[in-house]
Amino acid sequence: MQLDANRIETIKKYFETRPVLRAYLFGSYARNEADSHSDIDILVDLDYSQRIGLQFIQMKIDLEKLLNSKVDLVSSNGLSQYIKPMVESEKQLIYAR
Repeated sequence: MQLDANRIETIKKYFETRPVLRAYLFGSYARNEADSHSDIDILVDLDYSQRIGLQFIQMKIDLEKLLNSKVDLVSSNGLSQYIKPMVESEKQLIYAR
């Protein structure tokens, strides 16, 4: 299952007003292996020239409500070195400022 165009558009519109420079889909949706129980994995490059604070946690909560699905929101700066190669190999750009 792929992430439908409406959900991708929802993500894009949401990030337009947030300190996000780029967003990538990774995980089961990027590999076209998602099912109805899959979460949506999103990797973001944050704009650290803006104040972020607890806004990152709020973004995850907001996206889960907007998409009606569990979201795993990961900052590229917080990406574990152990999974970084896997994420880099499958990530798909879905938003860029």
